[in-house]
Parts: sequence; C-alpha cells; structure tokens
Amino acid sequence: MNQQKRIGQRYQVNDRVLKKTISASRSMAPRKGKILSVEKRLNKLGHVSYYYRIQWDDLKSPALHAQHVLSSLV
Repeated sequence: MNQQKRIGQRYQVNDRVLKKTISASRSMAPRKGKILSVEKRLNKLGHVSYYYRIQWDDLKSPALHAQHVLSSLV
C-alpha cells in the first residue's frame, strides 16, 4: 500500500506566496500576497491541516486559504 508522507507547516507569517491556478481553462493571472496568520485545523481523522490568512496585493481584505493551493514566491 502506498502511504503518503504528511507535510507540516510550509510557510511562516510574513512569507510571500503565490496562489496556484486550479483550472487550465481559466486564464487568470496568479495571485501574489503576504501571510498574516496561520491556523491549524483538525480533519475528521484527527490530522492537522494548515490554513493561512493572506493579504493579496490586489485586494483590500485578507482571505483564508489551505496550504495545498499555495506555493512559495522566491
């Protein structure tokens, strides 16, 4: 059986991140922003998932996103 390795917290407060585009059919530019805070949430199996409150460069209010849709902006 193939078991996936669990990944911990990838990003820290004040890191710059890029939101990955989900659909290839939509031609939206990737969104860039700065992490304001980190939240840990448990799923129904009791595993920790990380969510980040991000202030996007093109928006006025911050938004909450899961770790798996973000990539590091280096």
